[in-house]
Amino acid sequence: MKSSQSYLIGRIGLFALIVTVFASCSSNGRVGVAGINAGFSLEGPVVNSSGGLGYLASDRIEATGYAVIQSQAGEPAQQRLMAIKAARFDAYRQLTEIVFGVYIDSSTTIADLTIASDDFRSRIEGVIYGAELVKIEPVSGDTYAVTLALPNSTIDDLRALYLDQLALGAG
Repeated sequence: MKSSQSYLIGRIGLFALIVTVFASCSSNGRVGVAGINAGFSLEGPVVNSSGGLGYLASDRIEATGYAVIQSQAGEPAQQRLMAIKAARFDAYRQLTEIVFGVYIDSSTTIADLTIASDDFRSRIEGVIYGAELVKIEPVSGDTYAVTLALPNSTIDDLRALYLDQLALGAG
């Protein structure tokens, strides 16, 4: 039993390390995870490319969503339009992740002192308004990318609205 507990703790530690590494892999305000660029802005001192200490301040966050054209239904022209729409919704989902966070639910089943199943589920919930369309661009001929930006002042409003809604639901 103790061996399976240490194995489970080791897996959780490895997962935390991977999340930390991906979260800290940042260059010019953009983080790439599994082909998805979720940009976010940082304020405060940062190490620049020459190794010196600089200051990065941004007044907005950006998120880029992607969609494959061929996976959409319809004729080729309709597929392109639907891919743009799907990429836009993917960008909105990423903005929601950045603003409100991601709810992670996980469970591990251990049988015969080995992990029988290890399940992770995520849920994102929130309202996004005031996002600005930065660009729509084809990527490598078979994919569209849509980038949306959200001003920091709107983020503060969204978070306050979300907390108010939580308080109303709890009361």
